[in-house]
Amino acid sequence: MEPPPPRDHAPKDGYGPRGFPDCYYTSRVLNSTFRYVRFIKKLRTLEAEQRRGAANSLKELNDKQYSDFFIRCDRRSRIKCTGGISVGVIEELRRKAKPETNKPITEPNATLVALLEAEEEMNIRKFVEEAQAGAEALWQDKKDRLAYLLAKRKKEHEEKYKDTPLRRRERWQAVRNVARVAMKESDALAARMELDAIERLRRDNECKAHGDFQIELNRQQREREREILKQESLRLRAEFEALAKKEDEDSVKQQQKRKDLAADREQMLKERQENIAKKNAETKLINDTWDSLADMGLADEKAHIEQLRQKERDLDVCNKKMAMYKKGLEAMAVADNVLLQKEAQNVQDKLDKKRCELAMKSRKCTKDVRAAIVEQMKENAELRASKELHKHDDDGYYNDLADQISKLVQHKEMTDAQARKLYQTQLLEQMKYNKLLKDRAIQEELEQRKKCQLAAQEYQQEINKMVCSDEVHPFMKQMAKGLRMKETCPCSKPTYCADPKTKTDKK
Repeated sequence: MEPPPPRDHAPKDGYGPRGFPDCYYTSRVLNSTFRYVRFIKKLRTLEAEQRRGAANSLKELNDKQYSDFFIRCDRRSRIKCTGGISVGVIEELRRKAKPETNKPITEPNATLVALLEAEEEMNIRKFVEEAQAGAEALWQDKKDRLAYLLAKRKKEHEEKYKDTPLRRRERWQAVRNVARVAMKESDALAARMELDAIERLRRDNECKAHGDFQIELNRQQREREREILKQESLRLRAEFEALAKKEDEDSVKQQQKRKDLAADREQMLKERQENIAKKNAETKLINDTWDSLADMGLADEKAHIEQLRQKERDLDVCNKKMAMYKKGLEAMAVADNVLLQKEAQNVQDKLDKKRCELAMKSRKCTKDVRAAIVEQMKENAELRASKELHKHDDDGYYNDLADQISKLVQHKEMTDAQARKLYQTQLLEQMKYNKLLKDRAIQEELEQRKKCQLAAQEYQQEINKMVCSDEVHPFMKQMAKGLRMKETCPCSKPTYCADPKTKTDKK
């Protein structure tokens, strides 16, 4: 039964999709069910074609059986009639030709026997040739014979019942028979339509259940992926916090190290000030001693020797402290380089480890997706095979499902690529930030070293200025000129600092 033609529907008037009064049409089929409706239409068309093909095949089979029956009956009757006539005639002729008194066979009887034998041989040859002629020629002969017999029987039936009028009862009986046949056909059609409706409902329920199952699987997959992404983000956040905490600890250590260096510098400056104060005190003591020992000749030599020894001692102490300070700076530089290299190696190892883990996860995810796709393809193949066995065509649905799976795979690959790209950019930014911190630490260390070198140079210059100065001490200048004091020194004997000229004058 052909489906009814689609009905024209009038357009609607009012506020349309664009927000202002308009005349517009509405779709009879939702976009969400369009594929299913198309699939049902295709399935109904295929079922109608199969029914028409089955009806045509049944009709051809009935015609073939009918024609085979008539051909077989006609052939058997002809063979039987011809064979019976031929055998009977031949036996009769032989019996007649056999002499009762051993008379020889006459010429006419012998000729008739030869003719009958030739005819029988010709018939046998004809049957053999017909059997060997081929299926097509034999089938054409059968069809021609059947058409001839049908036309003949129809003509005989028309001639037989041409002048026989139908009675009212017979006409009513014919009408009743037609109505009964129509009723049976309508009942069969209703039963068939009911069965078709039940089958369609069953298939619809199966499709709906399968679609719900696929939607649930997709939802569970999305939930799993969302949970994995959440765990991954938490892990990355924890690692970032741990790295930030470690960097804070390193910065605290660097500050503590700088504080220790500042304390060492303050201690060195304090020691330097103490040494300067000590040297000033010693210088003052020497000056006082030289003031008290101005008249003694050995005092000059001893003071000179003591001054040289003191200078040598101070120079030795200064050299030792400078050597120790240089060794400390070198050890600190080596330790800092080792720490920086170790920290850089640790950061690089962590980055490599993260990169390897990310690559392994990406490969595993890709492998799982491919395995799921392969499994889905196998399931689709099995489902298609079962559908073909039950004469159902779900190609449209499975094509849509394959498209959705391919789109999901493409979306997954795109999201994985975006995640890898984001992680790569974050790693590059982290590396740049670590490099900036290292450069800053190195710059601060260089500045500290420069300051220490400047302080050491200033200290060395002061020492050189004190030790190897070209200026002569005022006391030495006075000693070179000769010491003359007009008044007696109150801290010595009465005649200890007297002028020798005045002494000689008094004498």
